[in-house]
Amino acid sequence: MITNERQYRITRSEAEKFRETIGALASTPASDDVHPRILQAEREAMESQLADLEAELAEYDSLKSTDLSVININSFDGLAEGLIKARIANGLSQKALAERLGLKEQQIQRYEAERYASASYQRMREIAEALGLRIRNEILLPIAPNSFEGLVRKLRQVGLDRDFLLSRLLPSVDAARASGEVGSEDDDYALAVKTGSILERVFGWTHENVFGAQALVAPRFAAAEARFKMPAHRAQAATSLYAAYANYLAVVALKGSRALPKSDIPTDAAEMRRRIQQAYGAVDLKSALYTAWDMGVVVLPLHDRGTFHGACWRYDGQNVVVLKQTSPHEARWLFDLLHELFHAGQRPDAKTLEVIEFDETSAERRNSDEEIAASQFAGEVVLGGKAETLAQACVRAARGSVERLKGVVPEVARKHGVSVGALANYLAFRLSWQGVNWWGAAANLQATDGDPWAIARDVFVERFPYDIDNELDRQLLDRALQ
Repeated sequence: MITNERQYRITRSEAEKFRETIGALASTPASDDVHPRILQAEREAMESQLADLEAELAEYDSLKSTDLSVININSFDGLAEGLIKARIANGLSQKALAERLGLKEQQIQRYEAERYASASYQRMREIAEALGLRIRNEILLPIAPNSFEGLVRKLRQVGLDRDFLLSRLLPSVDAARASGEVGSEDDDYALAVKTGSILERVFGWTHENVFGAQALVAPRFAAAEARFKMPAHRAQAATSLYAAYANYLAVVALKGSRALPKSDIPTDAAEMRRRIQQAYGAVDLKSALYTAWDMGVVVLPLHDRGTFHGACWRYDGQNVVVLKQTSPHEARWLFDLLHELFHAGQRPDAKTLEVIEFDETSAERRNSDEEIAASQFAGEVVLGGKAETLAQACVRAARGSVERLKGVVPEVARKHGVSVGALANYLAFRLSWQGVNWWGAAANLQATDGDPWAIARDVFVERFPYDIDNELDRQLLDRALQ
């Protein structure tokens, strides 16, 4: 988001350079030295970047030129951007707002750059008053549900929506009754009570928590939150809630696979690659999954949307990896799996371990030595120990230009006999060190060569012993794998 005139000028200048370069590429005659598909890929990458810049410019122009009376925000987390938009719409510069508040311009710049993460409640009130704003929104009142629909409303307050409740938590028959697809002999409150017992098992909420008037609180994972601080604009409750659900499933899976043999998990990339190749011939998603199970690591695949991106947990010395991706590309799933296996191999003498992954673009994840080491490990395993060499080859071929990378990666990958998707993922990780989000470009270079979630699910079903005593646990695990 553009927040001041200087950023606007810089963005406009960058957009103009992109237009000129795209125009030059369009008029460049075909050459035997460069394949036409590479030129096309390079042009498409620049057009994508240009579209992003033009969208930011259009938003800023609209805020400045349109006579706005209302700026809509969807949550408390959206208040920060709402204040920034209101300042721009009021025609106030960051300096002018600072003067109204008796602050330095740099302080307002800092507040807006971090989306008011460090601003106190009193400071945000002062800013709203300085902008002449009236802030209206709903206050969520305590709900003591006495029906299924009342329970749905209460759960929505903590970030658990109706679709998730029906598709993941309620058994299929009860979900059909709740949605009205089939009739039920049970009354509405009986369904609510049954749902409450499921919520207690998954999230630890008691009957009094669920049906009392007090607000529900999402379970917390102290160790993981200390490692990865949730970015300020994220929905903390919803993410913590999904992490708790994934943890419940992970514990069920661990209990159901106690008899699995266990072996050491190498954190040396060459050793991990050798182990996969010796057992299964190739380093691909299925062979890496089989290798993980061979080592006693349970790999549970999930495919819900949301800001939770996977985890590695260890309880009583047994590891479980949760993979959660919506990507349809095997190379991305393989990269994430190897990343988590690195975590699973760390501190092998410790009885417990907890790593919860958030968005790969978050600063906390980019700046974590442990995360960097895990991603380096994944890249070296997939690229045969040549990850850094190949990354540098791409940078040289692109002549140091991020915009040209998308065009050169396929050629470098073919020249060295490695997967285009694997090299693209590694480059995206390397660029994230510099604060460059190249994951979208990397996704565009992936081959859609199968259904990676189905591959991981099928391996789970094949290897999981299903030693589960509790029928509800079994049903909820089956629902997650549908």
